[in-house]
Amino acid sequence: MAKNKSAWGIEIGSHAIKAVRLERIDNEAVITDFACIAHNKPLSTPEINVAEMTRLTLGQLVVAKNLEDQTIVMSVPGHSALARFAKLPPVEPKMIPNIVKFEAVQQIPFPIEDVEWDYQTFSSPDNPEVEVGIFAITKDRIEEKLTLYAEFGLRPEIVTLGPLAVFNAVSYDMALAPDHKPVVVLDIGTQSSDVVVVDSGRCWIRTFPLGGTHFTDALQNAFQISYGKADRLKADSATSKYARQMMQAMRPVFGDLVQEVQRSIGHYQMSHQENPLDTVMAVGSTFRIPGLRKFLGQQLNVEINRMDEFKRIRVEGREAADFATNAVNFVTAYGLALQGIGLSQISVNLAPVGGLREKVWSAKNKWFIAAAAIAVIGSAAMYVAPMLEQQHLDSDVSKVSFVIKRGEELQNQLKDANAAGEAGATALNMEHLLKDRTIWPWIVNDAVDATLSANPTVEIQDDVEKIKVIPSKDRKRIVLENLSGEYKLEETGNKRTILVSMDIEFANEGKKTFLKDSIQKWLRDNSAREKAPYIIRPDSVALKGELTEIKMAGGAEKPKDASAPNAGAQDDTQSDQSQTSSSSQGTSTQTSDASSSGSSTSTSSGGSGRRRGGSGKTVDASGGNIKTKGGGAGMMSGSSTKSAETQAEDAPEAPVETSESTSGVASSQDLETLAPIPNEPSVYGPGMIVYKATILFTVELRDDSAKTENAQPQEQPQEPTKP
Repeated sequence: MAKNKSAWGIEIGSHAIKAVRLERIDNEAVITDFACIAHNKPLSTPEINVAEMTRLTLGQLVVAKNLEDQTIVMSVPGHSALARFAKLPPVEPKMIPNIVKFEAVQQIPFPIEDVEWDYQTFSSPDNPEVEVGIFAITKDRIEEKLTLYAEFGLRPEIVTLGPLAVFNAVSYDMALAPDHKPVVVLDIGTQSSDVVVVDSGRCWIRTFPLGGTHFTDALQNAFQISYGKADRLKADSATSKYARQMMQAMRPVFGDLVQEVQRSIGHYQMSHQENPLDTVMAVGSTFRIPGLRKFLGQQLNVEINRMDEFKRIRVEGREAADFATNAVNFVTAYGLALQGIGLSQISVNLAPVGGLREKVWSAKNKWFIAAAAIAVIGSAAMYVAPMLEQQHLDSDVSKVSFVIKRGEELQNQLKDANAAGEAGATALNMEHLLKDRTIWPWIVNDAVDATLSANPTVEIQDDVEKIKVIPSKDRKRIVLENLSGEYKLEETGNKRTILVSMDIEFANEGKKTFLKDSIQKWLRDNSAREKAPYIIRPDSVALKGELTEIKMAGGAEKPKDASAPNAGAQDDTQSDQSQTSSSSQGTSTQTSDASSSGSSTSTSSGGSGRRRGGSGKTVDASGGNIKTKGGGAGMMSGSSTKSAETQAEDAPEAPVETSESTSGVASSQDLETLAPIPNEPSVYGPGMIVYKATILFTVELRDDSAKTENAQPQEQPQEPTKP
């Protein structure tokens, strides 16, 4: 990329927009303009429209400063993007791009085609190892920001990470030599903090989610005031008469910050033990909190210097005091402008290729217009008298030659821009989502509690013998067969949601009315809870399609066996035992031993469905058991498997939900002979109607769902409440 003579570096922070304009004179940068425009309210204020507030402040910047036809470099926060570092094997320089691309695919937790990425290699004369930094951001996130900037005519040529801009600013302003001692830059932002290590031309970055807004939250909770008042109280903490009480309220956040900084420095030292870290620079307005710099220095056992002024750029005149007051906040904008004029050590660019092409072509329009005009003039000259043609021929030919030559130069520039763009288009990007790892335990717990709210028959989970006593038509069981979810991001309001599906099997009367008055009612009644990391949208709770009905096949009673002992005692229970052997999960064979006090065992005879061949898990709400579908024996729901020595009796046929492939080496009968699977005693009787339905509902993740990481969902009761 050609070196520009001047450039604006613009950082959109949570409290203000900071902008610095630099001009290049030889190899030195001279500051020619700057601006620091505060938002009406911090962007971290709860329930604020961030995009609208950013528009208002950007509008003020565009009105105050002339940014038209200017080279603009903008940044994205470190927590919005992804930074990964790795050491490369010793290879030829021409092989490095291929190795880096392979490493990027491994390191980036998104499909490579869904991100904008770039990389930077680091090396030093005294170390043969080559390290690479891979930086990425999702295309959706960068397009959202660029669309907002375009509303004000801002089309940045370069988009890079804020921590990289800090690295460039510190390296240039301190004029660090190639063999300098490592410098740690601690940039405490509003929502997150960056630890940037500057080590002999090498860069290392770690971002953690702790910043100025956490100090504000601590004051808000301690004094029970609004977020705005707490933020103003923090800003005036140096002169407040309540400074001591404020420091006491913010002490836990101080401790968390020290732990994160120590963890970051320790992680870097493990891989770079040859260079001890003993110089720390403080950046960011959060360091204006009294006592913070001293506290960190004592805990880290190092001296921390705040970057209150710059050594290589300065503002003269009446604006000098204003610039010096905000110097600690201009570091990122300083580094961005340095990259715009070609004086930065790291030149990572995450701007989309399409935007670069559009800007290149718009710059060439005037040349295309000139070429077209000359072509028209040349065509008209063909009809001029030979004498005039001869007089002007030399002039016209020279002009056409100039245009053709200029066109070839522009085509070469376009090819170079396309090549650079294609390299940048293969690069890597940032959730997010690790912070949502506590969501699913809540969803599973809520699904089970909702199922238990249907009040299944309690005895079903206790003992098989108790099941036999209950008439088959009164045996109520609710089964949560499957639970799944689909993440979505709603563009309107930028809300994160999960569409949850519950597959339910039940034999209760009432069909849709039964589900509406039990499971669906529970989901609506518990839609909004204080400790839950999400909100169940009541209007999203609904049935998917129609219910599926399955009628249990009937069966004949087993003839009495006169030779068996206590045969008369079996007459009364023979019908229920026959019903118990009939299962909706597949055909089975039931055996009983009259002398074993009613104990029984069931073996599967080629059945399918939940017993074999399925996938996933089935939650039996009557007993809270989870049965693995496939790969092993099923678990009995509230009953135990006992031995029997009598001959098997024929069981009535039951509907089969799934079928096994017969293309294998062994048949299902061979599998049952080698590895018999005990059947679950059926709670459905012959002729009963079993319903299957899918309940859908949407959960909307709270913005502060990360704060509920330590909160655990309420434990599921061991037994449901008896109806």
